[in-house]
Amino acid sequence: MVEKGKVMPGDVLATIEEFLPGEGVYVDPVKGFIRAAAPGVAYLDMSRRIAYVKPHKKPQTPGPGSEVAALVTGVRGDLVVAEVYGVVRLSPKPAWLYELPSPYSAAIPISHIADEYIKNIEDYYRIGDWILAKIVSRTPPFTLSTVEPRYGVVYAICSRCGAVMEFQSERSMKCPKCGNVEKRKVSIHAKSRHLRIRLVRNLVIYRS
Repeated sequence: MVEKGKVMPGDVLATIEEFLPGEGVYVDPVKGFIRAAAPGVAYLDMSRRIAYVKPHKKPQTPGPGSEVAALVTGVRGDLVVAEVYGVVRLSPKPAWLYELPSPYSAAIPISHIADEYIKNIEDYYRIGDWILAKIVSRTPPFTLSTVEPRYGVVYAICSRCGAVMEFQSERSMKCPKCGNVEKRKVSIHAKSRHLRIRLVRNLVIYRS
């Protein structure tokens, strides 16, 4: 066992060619590095070839009422599947609080998406959208709600040209590059210049 010393989120421990990722780390898919996911002490297990981090303190776990930033990873007939990456505060103005050491699985039932009849979920959320939501269950996998106007999409990619879309209304986003308009359930904070979401694994800065 080799101690690498104290590390901060994003610090490089090793490469995926040399070691397997253990607890408290993540793989940088672009450069192939194993990076620390939380502050702590890094270790390299030379016998098992595993790189891991022991965090300085127990990771915080969000709960009912927590407002979170999540990535939509799946859309089914009556359900949106997502991963929760971090916790935010939306009042009195949007603020990024902290990133989770690893994402939590979550889902948004169709009844928790919006306060209206929903015919097609993809008119509200699509895979790859970053959303703001509220946790309404006690333990993971979390149930999320986006019914209130403050919750919904804050970052989406144009399905036609791949550019980042901009707020048009609470029910649509427009691509500034090709003019494509797509339906979404858009957060009222999508146009806020106070909103900043920073993630080690996925860096998203919106209206910073």
